[in-house]
Amino acid sequence: MILLQNNLFDVIVDILKFIIPAIIVFAASYIMMRQFLEEDYKKKLLEIKEKNTGIITPIKLQAYERLTILLERIAPDNLVIMLSQPRQTASELRLQIINQVSEEFNHNISQQIYISTQAWELIKIIREHVLNIVDDSYKTLPENSKGTDLGKAILSELMNQKNHPTRGGIEFLKKEIALVM
Repeated sequence: MILLQNNLFDVIVDILKFIIPAIIVFAASYIMMRQFLEEDYKKKLLEIKEKNTGIITPIKLQAYERLTILLERIAPDNLVIMLSQPRQTASELRLQIINQVSEEFNHNISQQIYISTQAWELIKIIREHVLNIVDDSYKTLPENSKGTDLGKAILSELMNQKNHPTRGGIEFLKKEIALVM
């Protein structure tokens, strides 16, 4: 029995002589491979981010450009100059301005995904402010007023305001794009 126990003990020791080094080699290999794969993953992720930055940055710049153009186009003074026509009634000019602002805004609505939420909210506020200026100016006029009367009322309202509604938005976009760059 003692001999059997010694043989069993020797067999277990012999097995452990092979298993322990194998476990150590396996653990070391596993750790090294995991580190290698993690480094490779990080490297590939960085490459993808750099590639995407090269693609996204021009698109973001284009979005800021388009939204700057939007703000210029919906500036009340620019709208009056652009849309005024001879023999036009105030209600016709008002309707054209409202349609133009809505058209410009809807045309650029997809650009919101490339700019900050604050910038997009500001653009929506500016759009509403411009429409309020037009409506408020229209409400001050007699019923059968001409388009030129509405144009003058809008320009007068702009002069009475401290800040031009779209200029502040353009400045905000400039500052924000400076952060992106």
